[in-house]
Amino acid sequence: MFRRSVLAMFAVVATASAILSVMTVPGPASATTPSQTAVTSITVDTGPSSVAVSPDGLSVWVTNNVDGTVSRIDTNTNAVTSITVGTNPVGVAVSPDGSSVWVTNNGSGTVSRINTVTNAVTSITAGADPISVAVSPDGLSVWVTNFGSSSVSRIDIATNNVTSISVGNSPYGVAVSPDGLSVWVTNYGSSSVSRIDTATNNVTSITVGNFPYGVAVSADGLSVWVTNNGDGTVSRIDTATNNVTSITVGSYPAGIVVSPDGLSVWVTNNGDGTVSRIGTATNNVTSITVGANPLSVVVSPDGSSVWVTNNGDATVSRITFPPQPPANVTATPGNAQATISWTAPTNTGGSPITGYTATASPGGQSCTTTTATSCTISGLTNGTAYDISVTATNAVGISDPSVVAVTPAPETTTTTSSDLVAPAFTG
Repeated sequence: MFRRSVLAMFAVVATASAILSVMTVPGPASATTPSQTAVTSITVDTGPSSVAVSPDGLSVWVTNNVDGTVSRIDTNTNAVTSITVGTNPVGVAVSPDGSSVWVTNNGSGTVSRINTVTNAVTSITAGADPISVAVSPDGLSVWVTNFGSSSVSRIDIATNNVTSISVGNSPYGVAVSPDGLSVWVTNYGSSSVSRIDTATNNVTSITVGNFPYGVAVSADGLSVWVTNNGDGTVSRIDTATNNVTSITVGSYPAGIVVSPDGLSVWVTNNGDGTVSRIGTATNNVTSITVGANPLSVVVSPDGSSVWVTNNGDATVSRITFPPQPPANVTATPGNAQATISWTAPTNTGGSPITGYTATASPGGQSCTTTTATSCTISGLTNGTAYDISVTATNAVGISDPSVVAVTPAPETTTTTSSDLVAPAFTG
């Protein structure tokens, strides 16, 4: 089981080729989580470890630690293509322009660079036992944690030149801030996080929980989130002050990602087969069941899907939601009726919209459509003010409503001089 092997092997710093680990990718990811979710299981190769999503959201990339492959998932069809890389691949990241995918090969001390157009693979030598990988927002550098040498490799993408930076003991997860000014590294063996200044490569250390594992940075750069695999918590670091807040999640938390809107943080709990969703406004935690021994997690750029690697059963879980509410809702009053119009939500929840409903309150009169974005509610009372709620539906559930007010009224007729009948003249 992953959680036993990682704790035992990390304690004795055993050969990293046996380590099944996770790469946390800061960034793409999700709106607030509705109460309804649907989980789809996709079979990949053996030992799925880390997961990343392309900037356009069209493909998901998964490292398979046991088989030495990367699975490329088409997000429209869930079809899987397998690409051979190095020995024991672990971390994975996609460049900001989507042209390349970077993979750490823990068993061979290399990083594979995959051309996303051709799937061709080139290899770069990194440090000892490379684990996680992240690409800078400007796409100019790649950062790799070397678990076996307590260092981070900084790779210049243009030249493939490598610079080594010393950090804490047994560095594991890595993430780059949205402005590219700092890199955050979890030091599994020293219960700390290293903050690297990218301009100088200077390192600052921050104490967190036991066995810090995954790391992610919020889209606004104001907070850094760290999973503490040894004590079932997440550390929330204020980047302005380096102050740390602790949040309890599930058993053996591993992967972590922040949604692009900053409203949600997603955490895989390797020990209990769940994903925790933390609401960043309140730090409240809700749980979703996925596959066996979940490791890594990422959210699609539009927030419509959450993707989780299940290391224990060679699957990836795709979590989808109800759609977001319809947008730009308007209501045009008529005689005992109202015509309601809207635009489709950009976030469909990862599943196609199957219909819309507009409902009047009070009274409950309604109209429905399948694909049309307007309909007319009849049977209303003239002069009565109504709130019209418009919802979208997909296979998972019903969106929150968008509401607009309207007061029906009979059409008025305006009399003009041309409408008058001229009097008859008699002489």
